[in-house]
Amino acid sequence: MELKAHAISVQGPHAPMLHATSISVSDHQLVLLTGYPGPGHVALALGLSGRLKPNGGDVQLDGDTSGRVLRQRVAVVDTPGITEPDDALPVRTVVGEELAIAGHKAGRKAVDAWLAEHDWAEFAERRFEHLPVGVRTEMLAELTVARPEVKFVILTMPDRLGGDPHEWYAVGRELASRGYGVVITCADASARLLGVEAAQLGSVSQPDPVQVEAVAPVDPVVPIEDEEPAAEEAETEEEPVVDGKKDEA
Repeated sequence: MELKAHAISVQGPHAPMLHATSISVSDHQLVLLTGYPGPGHVALALGLSGRLKPNGGDVQLDGDTSGRVLRQRVAVVDTPGITEPDDALPVRTVVGEELAIAGHKAGRKAVDAWLAEHDWAEFAERRFEHLPVGVRTEMLAELTVARPEVKFVILTMPDRLGGDPHEWYAVGRELASRGYGVVITCADASARLLGVEAAQLGSVSQPDPVQVEAVAPVDPVVPIEDEEPAAEEAETEEEPVVDGKKDEA
């Protein structure tokens, strides 16, 4: 499956929000997309996900330009003013809301179980704004892909919150290894720190996406049976040995 934008642009009320930008990403691929912090990041995320119709160019998902299909398959994560959670809310509340949107059980017991499953139980009562940046990004990404119809994920400016770029980039790579197509928008400085060749907002000529190897299947663990009792039983059944010879008495 391929998500492809051809020279999409978005005009704001007073000036262009997004100059013509082309981008493509497929399963198991990651695109790091950089540009000056501002509305262009949000405009691109909304355009790619079918939530905003570009003024120029088009977006296709395997050749389909339907906004309905794009909105179903392409999700935006932590986009400022759009999908970012209310920072004053407790983590447990945010998780419950997102699980409900994904069609999962969202009661307190289900939320606590989900947090424990991901080793985040310690954060349940914290205000969302107090999460470490890496945990915040990973948690919102995991809640997003809890929706089974999502195949492409756009992480929007995770570096606006500070933290180590390697943490949220690792989240993107992990998602790509599981088969998602991933786009991460960030500032140029973050891409330089990561040492990754990045695509550019406002460009129609872009480098190839990063291809991420699929997660290797894990063989089920087969319990090793305790063989000591069997060995002891064999010893008791064997005839005793005296002076190197079996007792023939």
